[in-house]
Amino acid sequence: MRELKQAIADNDCLMASLRLANIFQAGTFCPESYLSTIRQWANDARQHIDPFILNSSSFHKFIRYFYVNLAFSGTEQNEFSLPPNLLNQVMDYRTGIPVTLSIVFEALAKAVGFNVCGVNFLGHFILKCQFENEDTIYLDPLNGKQLQRQDLHALYFSILQEIENEVMPEEALNEASCAETIIKLLHNLKTCYMNEKSYAPALMVVEFLVALCPNNPYERRDRGFLLHKLDCTQVAIADYQYFIRKCPKDPCAEVLQVQLEQLNEQLPVVFH
Repeated sequence: MRELKQAIADNDCLMASLRLANIFQAGTFCPESYLSTIRQWANDARQHIDPFILNSSSFHKFIRYFYVNLAFSGTEQNEFSLPPNLLNQVMDYRTGIPVTLSIVFEALAKAVGFNVCGVNFLGHFILKCQFENEDTIYLDPLNGKQLQRQDLHALYFSILQEIENEVMPEEALNEASCAETIIKLLHNLKTCYMNEKSYAPALMVVEFLVALCPNNPYERRDRGFLLHKLDCTQVAIADYQYFIRKCPKDPCAEVLQVQLEQLNEQLPVVFH
């Protein structure tokens, strides 16, 4: 956890994602070796563009290098399957989901010299590249397709029901922090493991989320659920109680209250 937090503090999304992937693959690879791969790719990319003129024209050549020469693409697997959420596998097999492809693309683009960042856009992680004297370029990380304003507007309102003025707020296109990106990746991993009913690794994911978002009652609720599944009843009760106290009007609170009463009845009586 310490190394993961340090990578987040350093705003190093690539290293944070690799450290996370290594944790959930029992330390089977060396994260630093993938940094070397990025450096090699960056050197190769400079042969395809003019590294001294980093404008929109050279950026389009870089996009082609990433999606054609390196052959990165969106996966045909479900977003909540494990491989496209583990960054070493994304780099090995050149396939991923929006957030993991964005992490690799951003790291490589920055190594070349472009001002690229990820955007945790509503419903779909996207990429943004800014220039000094040219318009900002937005990309779909699944295929490198440029997204125009009307595309972003349509995508935004496909998720969020249209509001009266039908204006997409500019904040929707703000840069995602490293912490926000890793939290999104952790949420994906949590869903992967819970779908597989792999409760022990799912609990490990939630422990990371609780450490990164200590005041989020929903992470405490999920941890309580997983502890309950793993027969850690007393600790589960504490998390359920925390959620009910913080979110008394949430529909889950009433259900959990009934569950709490049942769990308390099951606890053994301790005589002192």
